[in-house]
Amino acid sequence: MTQNPVHKTFFLLRAHSKINYQFCKLISLAGKAWNQRHIEICRVFTTQSGRMNRLAKCKVIFEWALSLLVLCFVLSSPKIAVAADIGNCLLCHKYPGLSRIEGDKGIFRLLYVNEKTFNSSMHAKVKCEGCHTDIKKIPHDPAKKVDCLTQCHIIEPSSEQKFSHKDVAQFLENSVHGKLDETKQLKKFPEDRPTCKKCHDNPLYRPVSLNKTMMPGISDQSIGRCRVCHKKDEFIYRFYNHVTTRLRRSRNPKNITEVCIRCHDDINLVKRHGMSIKAVATYKESFHGKAAEFLDERIPDCLDCHVNRGESVHQMLSAKNTLSSTHENNKYKTCSNIECHPKATPRLAQFKVHAEFSKTQDPKRYYFESAFIILTGGTLLPLLGIMLLDSIRRLFPTLSRRRKK
Repeated sequence: MTQNPVHKTFFLLRAHSKINYQFCKLISLAGKAWNQRHIEICRVFTTQSGRMNRLAKCKVIFEWALSLLVLCFVLSSPKIAVAADIGNCLLCHKYPGLSRIEGDKGIFRLLYVNEKTFNSSMHAKVKCEGCHTDIKKIPHDPAKKVDCLTQCHIIEPSSEQKFSHKDVAQFLENSVHGKLDETKQLKKFPEDRPTCKKCHDNPLYRPVSLNKTMMPGISDQSIGRCRVCHKKDEFIYRFYNHVTTRLRRSRNPKNITEVCIRCHDDINLVKRHGMSIKAVATYKESFHGKAAEFLDERIPDCLDCHVNRGESVHQMLSAKNTLSSTHENNKYKTCSNIECHPKATPRLAQFKVHAEFSKTQDPKRYYFESAFIILTGGTLLPLLGIMLLDSIRRLFPTLSRRRKK
């Protein structure tokens, strides 16, 4: 069967960045209905004698009119979904129940993609094929594992080169989380070292309004200033979301702590690497950790202390490294930044954030806390005993241990 102009319009507009898959499907169904002769409009206006000739003319007019109507609808609707779904992947992946069980271990894998959520993420501009480079046809074969170091089609403005995460990967290799040591030899248990997707998901934009007071959301006043020079709202909103999100944390302190917990709260993992098994617990017991539980974004998280100011979070160094922000000689500099304790002195470095209740690690704190526990218990327990006896006496006033004569 030859394609009619309705179907041709469908395939032409699939690649249009402003049209979504639902509308493409509507066009396709309209074309299918025509081919199946379900459209009977022209037959009303034709006579039996000149049926074929007039029907052919009417068919051509109707097809081109429908194609023109579709084109006008697309061009006049700038706020239709702006997903990078040129390959029409959401035709299948839009269904929430799309999933499968993989491997002998029976790993459940959800293949559903929420279009609205994806369009609010930092990868919204990246086409599906930009990451899933092995997919060349639909329906496709099982997709291969995504390589985060693949070059994107997006051009990095400052260098005018295709964007890639290769520099980030190099930072990670040279950090405390890298698989190689200073001599470029493989560290012990390299399988424990984090990869990109161990810490990262597809983060959503967290725009912030900075017009008069800082608050979450988009500032209409700022958007109005952007429109003075920039004409396309799609570019304005995407650029505003990106810049203002990067001006603050992409996650709150509690979320960042939860990411670090994935490894640092694994007892077997931390023991293999000779690390403290109470690093997470001691942070949560501190003032910083307790405030983070209440979603206070002014509180420092793991990255604020363990990463040098102005550097990427992927450049975290070991506390033994003299350039590390947590080295004994640099601790007070880390705490004394203008956003935390600007008047801090080197004496502040003597305070241990991850101090444990241990006689060997910190004997002074151990004996002080032990004495405090004994003093508190020695004071409260007798008082509770007296209160209990008094309550019993009040409830049972006639109760007595004396025998009646």
